[in-house]
Amino acid sequence: MKTKNAVVCVLIAASICSVARGDDKVALGEPKDEKVQLDEPKSASVDKEMKDLPDGVLKVKTNPDGSFKSLVVKATVEIEDVLGAQKGKRLGRKEAEIQCKRLLSQWVNENCAFAETQSKITTIITKGESSKDAAGNKVTIRNQKAEEIKVNTEGYASASVAVFKGFIVLQSEVTNEKEYVLVMGLSQKTIEQANMVAGALSGNPVTPGEKASGAKSSPDKDSPNPEKKTNPDIDDFLK
Repeated sequence: MKTKNAVVCVLIAASICSVARGDDKVALGEPKDEKVQLDEPKSASVDKEMKDLPDGVLKVKTNPDGSFKSLVVKATVEIEDVLGAQKGKRLGRKEAEIQCKRLLSQWVNENCAFAETQSKITTIITKGESSKDAAGNKVTIRNQKAEEIKVNTEGYASASVAVFKGFIVLQSEVTNEKEYVLVMGLSQKTIEQANMVAGALSGNPVTPGEKASGAKSSPDKDSPNPEKKTNPDIDDFLK
């Protein structure tokens, strides 16, 4: 009888161990019914970074040696849709782009100087000890390998043109408040890229994500629908 009871105990113990091992496999496996938490889209991080910032030059970044790396410019304009949603949006886009260029030009003229390296690469440096961006952050840009270009010279005008060729669209958004928010960016990389292919450029600004001219338009009396377009390179300007 004792032997029989011992055998039964062994069998029960083996069964329990088998169930435990089975449970471990389930626990270690990937649950089929568990909901997967998706990462937020990249544009959400852009919203958090830019939404509450004022219009103007922002996020000025430098390389480890203090030379210019990148900056962004934000402009917000009201969309007038009395002539139709699509026309109002196009006019808002144009006005916001003009505003971005004006804000960058004003900030560069007041706070920066153009400089050129021995290899004829154009860049910008800040005047004096430091400057500030639109959010009040201190900005200092230096370049030991570049020589400042004197104002009111032919070289200064050429440098200005060379720099603005690298000004690109990073994000555009039509908000629920019928505002057109445009974020443009300038970096040393885009300056050099734009001027390498200067002969192939038509002079029109780069506008990533723009709809084709044959895109379906809304009726004339419609209000512009909220929408957002983001250049995938925007993270390079915000990191």
